Amino acid sequence: MRSTGTLGGALALALLAAACAGERPAAPAPILRPTRGYILLSIDTLRADALGVYGSRRPTSPFLDRLAGRAVVFENAFAQIPSTLPSHMSMFTGLYPTEHGVGPGATLLAAEHRTLPELFRAAGFRTFGHSEGGWVSGDFGFARGFEEWTDTAIERDTDVERTLQRGLDSLARLADGERFFLFLHTYTTHDPYAPPPGYRGRFWPGPAPAGAFAPEGPRFLDHNSHFLDAPRELAAYYRALYDEGVRYLDDALARFFGELERRGLAADSTVVLTSDHGEEFLEHGRYVHTQAYPESLRVPLLIVHPDVVAPRRVAPLVETIDLLPTLAELAGFVAPEGLSGESLAALLAGGGPELGGRAQAQNLHSSVAERTLLVPVGGRLHQIHLALPELENDGFWVSRRIVFDASAAALDFRAVAFREPRTVEVLAGGEPVAALEIGTAWKSYRVELGRAAPRRVTLRTADCESPARLGVGPDLRCLSFKIDGIPLTRLELFDLGNDPGAQRDLAFERPDLLRTLALELKRYPETARYAAGQAAMSDEQVRQLRALGYLP
Repeated sequence: MRSTGTLGGALALALLAAACAGERPAAPAPILRPTRGYILLSIDTLRADALGVYGSRRPTSPFLDRLAGRAVVFENAFAQIPSTLPSHMSMFTGLYPTEHGVGPGATLLAAEHRTLPELFRAAGFRTFGHSEGGWVSGDFGFARGFEEWTDTAIERDTDVERTLQRGLDSLARLADGERFFLFLHTYTTHDPYAPPPGYRGRFWPGPAPAGAFAPEGPRFLDHNSHFLDAPRELAAYYRALYDEGVRYLDDALARFFGELERRGLAADSTVVLTSDHGEEFLEHGRYVHTQAYPESLRVPLLIVHPDVVAPRRVAPLVETIDLLPTLAELAGFVAPEGLSGESLAALLAGGGPELGGRAQAQNLHSSVAERTLLVPVGGRLHQIHLALPELENDGFWVSRRIVFDASAAALDFRAVAFREPRTVEVLAGGEPVAALEIGTAWKSYRVELGRAAPRRVTLRTADCESPARLGVGPDLRCLSFKIDGIPLTRLELFDLGNDPGAQRDLAFERPDLLRTLALELKRYPETARYAAGQAAMSDEQVRQLRALGYLP
């Protein structure tokens, strides 16, 4: 299992004590036999708890729940970034996003990295890949290693039928006994949430609630950028539409698996079903997938192998970067050296600790960089989350509010308002301490917080404006005021064992644990192993990415 750094010391001591006591270590678990075929299904934007097997209270996934009855279900699988392009590239390389260097923009994977399909093809497998375009386009490096690749842009949720059929058509061209790797990717559960007839209305039978806007990417981006105010209760409506899409997907997958059975391929294939990230419904104030919290990072991971005939649930933390080394070991070829991902093959075949390992993730959204670590402490899963605004030369533009940690007795900073004076309310520990009048010229301000002590500080104002929308500049952000002169970092701590939704921040209740885990955060790799290239995007790709809400 992946080392837990300073928290792994107790485990190491326990193992040493057992050895000194003459106890024999447990025999290594056997590895499941190689199969003829390997199928990797990536369901874009599918959060784990949208499935019954992961606790959904709605009947969203009757087929996948049955499939889990003969699968290995990883209960704590986490993606490395809630962003489609770099997350999928982490699956394909076994590396963290900072290591492979492919970011949320149009970047091209360096040729020096060997990808999952390239490794399968070099090992003698036939390789087929079919995606629904967008960020999973061959132009970014995904087509490498596939003898057959398509990435036709999605137009409607039912396009998943086309994608799955393309996979079946590829398999129909196999000669007897030929080994294969098949990758299939779909945006069916991605916004815009538009389940087809027969599914629309299953979980929200009435009309849309008052104030609802079209459930599509650009409108969600407007909310996230604070152009729009959406009442929190609307999140239930959008979640219902999303879940209806999951229910439709479940039926489509049932037909796909049924065809694998009919053709005799299921009996000699290993199937992996997972996702690149989850989806947010205002759990932390935003929609879609823009923040590194559990709703965006925890993904389903089901591995179906013909020798697994009874359900098996695996509790240790795993990451989607583990897929490449896992599939390599299962298929019998050697993964590249030095990967950050680790093989899960032994866990597939036989148990493991109650809870162990670690998972790391990152994000960059709206000029705020995030780092997060998930690790067991005291037998329960914990998360430390760092938010670090990326400053310009003269400070940080705030939309409507900014939340950060402070320990001094007073705040001393400079600020300037965008276009017109603004009233900025200051809260410390949730309590109002000042109301500042910020003008349109830079000025110094001092806010007394009382005695020096760690506390959470919020600066907030009523609204914001976009220079681009006002026609006064190219900046698409919604701006209210800029602040300079004080650190704006925020560290949060959550006990996910007791608080799976990460709603109660324990940073100020458990400062010792916070400091320990903050040191662990510094172990996150920061340097790309090879420089990524720049991929040119066609007008059609830009159009599709705007429709999906990735581009303004």
